[in-house]
Amino acid sequence: MQKSKQKFTVRQLAIIGLLSALVFVFSWIQIPVGDVGRVHLGNVFCALSGLLFGPLTGGLASGFGSMLFDFTNPAYIAESWVTFLTKFFIGFLAGLIAQRGEKRTPVKDVVGATAGSVTYVALYLLKSYIKMCWIEHQALGAVQAQLVTKGVTSLINAVLAVVVSVLLVQAVRPALRRAGVLKD
Repeated sequence: MQKSKQKFTVRQLAIIGLLSALVFVFSWIQIPVGDVGRVHLGNVFCALSGLLFGPLTGGLASGFGSMLFDFTNPAYIAESWVTFLTKFFIGFLAGLIAQRGEKRTPVKDVVGATAGSVTYVALYLLKSYIKMCWIEHQALGAVQAQLVTKGVTSLINAVLAVVVSVLLVQAVRPALRRAGVLKD
């Protein structure tokens, strides 16, 4: 009988689940901006997931946690799969860049979190534009006004994600190493 190699260990699945829960919960800590935008802390934990645990774990936690948040609002359910894909890139790119090379540095953390957050903002605005123009057939002026609000709030979320996740990773990474959770 041949053993099959597992893709994920139980520990990795537990970490993805815990990080997804953090993304989900902190997406609820929000300040609504108009009818189309909100400033929230969910993206902080998307970036933190990637910075701490790498691209695949970070991407999956970001995507699943954000997708689950979408499941709580009937207006977002239909596009929850798009949310999974776009939010995946925050954790994935943060982890991919932060873990490149032999040594982790705060500069790599900043660059990784920034790359993931900026990529998400671009994908989110593109998705919003496609939805409003091509699917909902809204007038161009209305689309532009909504994109400005969404763009401003998304950039605020991106700055929050970079600043707070980089500060948190510097505080949490040593404790996770001592506890044997991180092996880098």
